[in-house]
Amino acid sequence: MNILCVAAHPDDTEILCAGTLNRYAKQGHQVTIAVFTNGNMGDAIIKPEILGAMREQEARAAAAVIGAQLIWPGIMDEHVFPNQEHRHIMIDILREADPDIIFTHAPNDYHPDHRYVSQLVFDSYFQKGLPFIPNQSLPACRFGQAQIYYMDTLCGIGFTPTEYVDITEEFETKKAMLACHKSQFVAMQDLANTDMNDMIEVQARFRGLTAGCRYAEGFTRLEAYQRGLTRRVLP
Repeated sequence: MNILCVAAHPDDTEILCAGTLNRYAKQGHQVTIAVFTNGNMGDAIIKPEILGAMREQEARAAAAVIGAQLIWPGIMDEHVFPNQEHRHIMIDILREADPDIIFTHAPNDYHPDHRYVSQLVFDSYFQKGLPFIPNQSLPACRFGQAQIYYMDTLCGIGFTPTEYVDITEEFETKKAMLACHKSQFVAMQDLANTDMNDMIEVQARFRGLTAGCRYAEGFTRLEAYQRGLTRRVLP
């Protein structure tokens, strides 16, 4: 299968979905990580033109840990909107990955970039398979019934998973992927008083308690027409 995670910022994938993506990769599936923004506004000291390049290098290193492809449209951080321009970009992301399964942000997550990326994935879902959408760079991919799963929110606020993935064996790899985002650790500590390793440990352990394992990631599946499912596809 083709597995796609569409995240708003560098490090979102690693925080919320990396263990699950690693399980897919170990099973031989094609994994693609699309990071919609370049994260260039996420520091109080490093200038955007420098930070954006740093964040791209870090994201590429993290994807390489599990052999995932990276799609990097490079949209300015903090400037995601559900408009025509960004929908065209999202359609091409979906076409390039041609996914069977899509992971993206929960619609109620805390950050507007997260919310709008989630909406853009939803809005672009059918357009990825329609060949006559104007002004697209890539040809249409399969129209098929790709499943959309919403990732947990940061710290699990306002999110009740309906499916879980046991990432106990993958947790060290998840940490290794997150460790590639060196600039994020400093920024999160300075701007949000947050230790990122502690954050993912606590959240994965809490979801694991619910799921009956050591560490877990939680998801909800989008229930919508043309996205029916008669079997579990999470690893």
